[in-house]
Amino acid sequence: MKPNATRTRSGRSGLDVLEQLRVVVRIAGAHSARVERSTGIPGAQLWALHEVGSADGLRVGELAQRLRLHQTTVSNLLNRLESRGLLRKGRSPSDQRVVHLHLTSAGRKALKNAPGPPRGLLPNVLDGLSPSQLRKVHEGLAVLVDHMGGLDPALAGKPMPFNE
Repeated sequence: MKPNATRTRSGRSGLDVLEQLRVVVRIAGAHSARVERSTGIPGAQLWALHEVGSADGLRVGELAQRLRLHQTTVSNLLNRLESRGLLRKGRSPSDQRVVHLHLTSAGRKALKNAPGPPRGLLPNVLDGLSPSQLRKVHEGLAVLVDHMGGLDPALAGKPMPFNE
């Protein structure tokens, strides 16, 4: 047996799990890189475009909830999309504090020409798991996160590094 590769009763070591995590991160990162090369739009921004395109007039807070990202992170992401002419922000006539989001024609075209899945590979795969499989993945990751110091909302509210 390799040094520092303590095996459990199942015959798996921490390094076996580490290899699987590397594969998941690298496959998701490679997909995101392909999407960005073909569209010029990072994965998190493309997902945001998809969500706005499926619910015209979406509010910033609602988009943050759909993406499971911090609202400040989403605002920065939206500023980049707006500066590229892919998205338009509009204030609510009844409450100037509320910002509604709309795709521009360039945003619709970019979304139409983007390779799928529009929400990204990892969310798409996770959505395709059975409830039992998803529960197992969640429970396993929760144990890992707990052993690494617990859930940090600041980290949870940011896109994956290869998706920014």
